[in-house]
Amino acid sequence: MTDQGRPYAGASREERQSARREQVIAAGISLFGTVGYRATTVGAICDSAGLNKRYFYESFATLEDLLCEVYGRVVADLRASVLAGGGDDAAAVLRGFISGFLTWAQSNPVMARVHLFEVLGVSPRVDELYRRHGRAIGDELSSRLSESIVGPRLTAGQQRVMGNALVGAGLQIVVDWVISDYQPPREKLLDEMDATLGWILVAGLAALG
Repeated sequence: MTDQGRPYAGASREERQSARREQVIAAGISLFGTVGYRATTVGAICDSAGLNKRYFYESFATLEDLLCEVYGRVVADLRASVLAGGGDDAAAVLRGFISGFLTWAQSNPVMARVHLFEVLGVSPRVDELYRRHGRAIGDELSSRLSESIVGPRLTAGQQRVMGNALVGAGLQIVVDWVISDYQPPREKLLDEMDATLGWILVAGLAALG
C-alpha cells in the first residue's frame, strides 16, 4: 500500500483530507456569518478549525474560493427550506416560499448573514454566483406557480420574469425583517404579505391569462 492510501488512526489519507476540508468549511460558515467575510483572514479560519495554515491551502487557493464553497452550502440549505412548502394555488405557493425564507433566516442567523449581506459586492465572480443561485430558485418557484394557474400556462419568458421578481421581492422582505430585529412577528408579516403581494400576484396572473 502506498503512503497516499495508507490508513492512519483508522482513516485513509483521502478521508483525513476530506475531514480537514469540512473543518475549514465549517469555520468559514461560522466566521463569515459572525465577524463577516471582509474581517476574516486565512489565519482566523485555521485557528477556528484547529488546523495549520497549510491545510487551508490543501483545499482552497484563496479565501474567496472558500466563500464560494460556503455560499453553495448556505444556498442549498436555504433552497430546501423555501421550496419545501406545497399548495394548490398561487397564493399558497407564494406564502410557503416567503414563510420558508423567513423561518430559515430567523433559525439560521449565521447562514442568513452570509446569504443576505456577506456575499454582496465581493467580486464579479461572487456576484454571478449570487445571481445564478437566485435564478435557479426563481425558476423552480415560478414553475410551481405556473402549474397552479387555472388557464393558459405562462411562457418560459414570463416564468423567468416572475421568478426574478419574486426572488427579488422575497430578498427585500427578509433583509428588511432581519434588520428590523424580526419585527413584525412572522405570522403578522405573512398576513400582511397575503394582503399585498398575494393580491398583486393573483391580479398579475389574471392579466397574463
